[in-house]
Amino acid sequence: MVAVRFPFTFMGVLSLALGVWTFVYFLVRKPDGPVSGGIEVAMAFVMVAFGSFVVWRRLTRGADA
Repeated sequence: MVAVRFPFTFMGVLSLALGVWTFVYFLVRKPDGPVSGGIEVAMAFVMVAFGSFVVWRRLTRGADA
C-alpha cells in the first residue's frame, strides 16, 4: 500500500505549495482582469484546500490507517 499512498501525499504537498505560491504571486503582481483573476484565485484556493486536506489527513491518521 505504500506505493499507492506516497503519490497522494506528494500530490497534496505539491498542491499546497503551488497554491500558496500562486497566492503570493498575485499579492506581488495583480491579475490581468477580474474574471481571469477570479478563476486563478479560485483554483489556488482549491489547490490549498486539497493540499491541506491531504496533509492533515496524513498527519492525523498516520501511515497505517
